[in-house]
Amino acid sequence: MNIAIFTIGCKVNQYESDSLASLFKKKGYSIIDNIEKAHICIVNTCTVTHRADYDSRRLLRQIIKKNPQAICVATGCYAQIAYKKLAQIKGIDYIVGNKEKAELIKLLPYLKKQSFPQILVEKNPTTLDTLVCFPPSDGDTIKRTRAYLKIQDGCDAFCSYCIVPYARGRARSLSPEEVIKHIYYLQNQGFKELVLCGIHLGEYGKDLSPPISFLSLLKLLKDQGLNLRIRLSSMNPAEINYQFIELFENWPNLCPHLHISLQSGSENILQKMGRPYTIDKFKEIVLDLKYSFPYLAIGVDIIVGFPGETERDFLQTYNLIKEMPVSYCHIFSYSDRPGTKSAKMKEKVPLEIIKKRVKALRQLDKNKRAQFFKENMGRTVQVLIEQKVDGFSKGHSENYISVYMEEKTEINQIIPVKLIDYFHDGVYGKIHKGE
Repeated sequence: MNIAIFTIGCKVNQYESDSLASLFKKKGYSIIDNIEKAHICIVNTCTVTHRADYDSRRLLRQIIKKNPQAICVATGCYAQIAYKKLAQIKGIDYIVGNKEKAELIKLLPYLKKQSFPQILVEKNPTTLDTLVCFPPSDGDTIKRTRAYLKIQDGCDAFCSYCIVPYARGRARSLSPEEVIKHIYYLQNQGFKELVLCGIHLGEYGKDLSPPISFLSLLKLLKDQGLNLRIRLSSMNPAEINYQFIELFENWPNLCPHLHISLQSGSENILQKMGRPYTIDKFKEIVLDLKYSFPYLAIGVDIIVGFPGETERDFLQTYNLIKEMPVSYCHIFSYSDRPGTKSAKMKEKVPLEIIKKRVKALRQLDKNKRAQFFKENMGRTVQVLIEQKVDGFSKGHSENYISVYMEEKTEINQIIPVKLIDYFHDGVYGKIHKGE
């Protein structure tokens, strides 16, 4: 039986999809990416923005249109939050919540076409107090050189704009022992790089008994003598301190790359969002990091058009990104999420103004990326070769620059490359063969 799995959204979603694919394959199912040839199509949905909702619905409708005979399963965060809305789409057979997602391996033999969608959703995920187990995938199934490992799920912050705690539940963590076991498994599978991911990564370990901090976990991993690169997913500015700088200094495996969920450069907007840090805190940590590691990549998330965001608020954000040594931005247009505090706020920013501000920030993002590439020109970086693109080998450096080479290379190898010139979305380089 052929199963096609499609993923929308974050690295946690991708990890869970990869895990399911490996579990299905071990049970004898074939994992494909062709909708027309699939017997079962699973869409792991996202609901972080209005656009993610739309993309989830659109993909489900495409599957139903292209292959009406296939069993269609909607799972993930949008399925968790909007199961009633999804139930109105004719052709969806099963709507499966985040808790129940892990049980799909047991449900597969019993799935069949339905006249009306069968809804398998825990209605109150905020009551979950243990991490739903998704074992790490194997390299043969996911065919990628970079592995993800979900070590944390859920969030207790309840920022005013965010629906994720309602979709993912409270913060829960994988024990340090399990984290280490899974990392060794992935290393033995041949992965050269691992991304530690979670919904609120900096909250890792606070729910465990005894509690442990994320920084303490990283120090434990440092002592394991691992042979693969470790990359971190998104972090909150309030959770980054000088001890992270010391860790970067003392652990070569830790990739010099941090993605920071800033969200706004306006103190006024941060307060309305319920974010637990100040702009001065963000400036301090970024400047300290870049002083110690000039080639460290620092990315930021920005939400544009939060209710009440004035032109002054936006310009504070724009100028902050312009002035600070930020390497790139991920830019999101604000959209009301049902049940959140900000959805009830007045002073909504008109869509045409949001689009204008997004356009300005995207141009600034291009400029920041180009500046970061320029700063790295002439350096030799360590590139993990990930794919072949139009005759070029393509991979990412330790500080997350997309690098292209014409020389013949093997996939899943880390090689030294001298960066030479701008190229496509990254930099052109040549293999450095020493003096």
